[in-house]
Amino acid sequence: MDKPVVVVLFGGRSSEHSISSATAGGVLGAIDRDRFAVIPVGITRTGAFVLEDDDPGKFALDPAHLPEVVDNGTRILWPEPAGRRSLRVRRADGEIADLGEVDVILPILHGAHGEDGTIQGFFDTLEIPYAGGGVLDSAVCMDKHFMKVALAAAGVPVSPGITVRESEWRADPGVVATRLTEASFPWFVKPARAGSSVGVSKVHGLDELDAAL
Repeated sequence: MDKPVVVVLFGGRSSEHSISSATAGGVLGAIDRDRFAVIPVGITRTGAFVLEDDDPGKFALDPAHLPEVVDNGTRILWPEPAGRRSLRVRRADGEIADLGEVDVILPILHGAHGEDGTIQGFFDTLEIPYAGGGVLDSAVCMDKHFMKVALAAAGVPVSPGITVRESEWRADPGVVATRLTEASFPWFVKPARAGSSVGVSKVHGLDELDAAL
């Protein structure tokens, strides 16, 4: 009996590219090769889908060198038309090679273009199964403001917070600052659509707010 074929997808265009790559290194090292066949697919910072090395050590988290998907000249050719699951790769020399039938995508992506419903919509369009949440729940969960709105509407307690939009801050910082003083210091400032502690600041006074935002 053939093993199920799993595409481990990682990297991506977000600021969390290296964290995604390191996570994928852990997955590549932990997945049971007696049960699953693995195709590692990386997404470069510019959005190119490339066939990566099946080498967990290459993507190990090292404080001196963060792992990254680099453009090796290959290109993943996704199935067409929708409903087919045969994956191909165009190698750096131009040769087209068949990678076989894909059973499921394992998106090991962090941040924008990975956790926000966009890649999920892509695979829904291709009719390729994938692990994790779908388009709607991924999109809502990615945005902290809308997730809190949804949870509060469902009667789930949420921590207090104030959402500041970039357009508001640029138009009149004073008005925004006045609104924010409804909350006592210190404040924690966090991008609404980022994770892995990217962009987090602890603000002790209004003089620190501009740098945090």
